[in-house]
Amino acid sequence: MPVNRQECSPNHHKVSRMPTRSSVNVSRPLPRHVAVIGAAGGLGQGILSVCRGENIDFTAIVRSRPERVTDVPGKSRVVVVASLADRAALTAAFSGADTVIAAIGVTRASNDRSALLSANMATVEASMTASGVDRIFVINTLLAAAPGKSASHAMRFFSWFPGTIGRGAAEQQAVVNALGRGAFSTLRWTLVRAGVNSRGKDERPVASAEWDGTLNSWWPVSYRAMGRWMLEEHVANEFVRAAPVVSRRRK
Repeated sequence: MPVNRQECSPNHHKVSRMPTRSSVNVSRPLPRHVAVIGAAGGLGQGILSVCRGENIDFTAIVRSRPERVTDVPGKSRVVVVASLADRAALTAAFSGADTVIAAIGVTRASNDRSALLSANMATVEASMTASGVDRIFVINTLLAAAPGKSASHAMRFFSWFPGTIGRGAAEQQAVVNALGRGAFSTLRWTLVRAGVNSRGKDERPVASAEWDGTLNSWWPVSYRAMGRWMLEEHVANEFVRAAPVVSRRRK
């Protein structure tokens, strides 16, 4: 079963789409160059894999250890940006990209605010504007509540965990809340609530334009399938927003 991605607006427009089981290899328009924040992670690597296979140039953005990203084609590059608060570094890293994909989470190495997207969304937005990029994808989780709503029981439960689990849960909800307050309002953005797994199915996700309602599967799609979907969505813009509204992908 494919997973589901959902989106809602403040008016909760109900526009649903039926599941599609078409192969991820179906030819669709793709961007020319993408900047991937968190390129060394599982999803980041899945996105880069699609880029290599489709001859899409990429800028792989990492906090440290650029050697984690291998097989970098001639027009692609790896850039170290140690802090998401570094506007100059981000502006240079985003230069030349058609879109930015923030495929980042909380790790043992991200113990300060400079590593958190929620704390640096204004800087990311300003850097994208300065570099002439206005499209961004943000990865999140199905457990996050809609902006302005009380956190789900599951999210509160996980936020009590020590270490990366607790910090990660708090960060994901904080990103959604920030979008609800108007973060990225000058950009075309899509928040993707994603069920991804390195051993998931290479099959297109199910998409829907409402926050709650469409039936979902708990079976995850692969990192590569998710990466391809986002690269295609950059061109399709079926689920793009430029105002405080939210979309999501469920596990």
